[in-house]
Amino acid sequence: MGDLNILAVCTKCGAKCCKLGGSNFSTKERNAIIHAGYPDYTKEISTNHWEFISKKGICPYLNKNNSCGIYEVRPLACKCFPVHPEIKNGKKEYYLSQCPLGKILPKEMISQMKKDISKYPDKIIKERLEKSNISKEDFVLIKKRLKDLKSIKIK
Repeated sequence: MGDLNILAVCTKCGAKCCKLGGSNFSTKERNAIIHAGYPDYTKEISTNHWEFISKKGICPYLNKNNSCGIYEVRPLACKCFPVHPEIKNGKKEYYLSQCPLGKILPKEMISQMKKDISKYPDKIIKERLEKSNISKEDFVLIKKRLKDLKSIKIK
């Protein structure tokens, strides 16, 4: 990975991605967080679909210095960001967020992230907004923050 210091890039950015309500993830990923000894800030959305319980749209595991408090057991969606999947017209498509990290990652790393996130269940992608328990007030904050993170489609 050379001189790429992901933590430095993310902390300088203010970890904007972690201020989008937090990730959605599977029961297996949730259990890894709990078994690693972290407090349970999760809520079940549906069978094998969980989300973080955020306040003001901020991931509850985000440290004050904008680093991830559960880095070693963070969900797949977090590991692969700024690459993220969307379901459009019944087909999974992949996008690269134009956050500071998305602008500097090597193409090989982006390709690997796309390959890894392709394992992300379609069910979670489809349900993550329609079944979310994020409050309306927090959702308004998240929508404002999303405007800063424009994405481009990747092949």
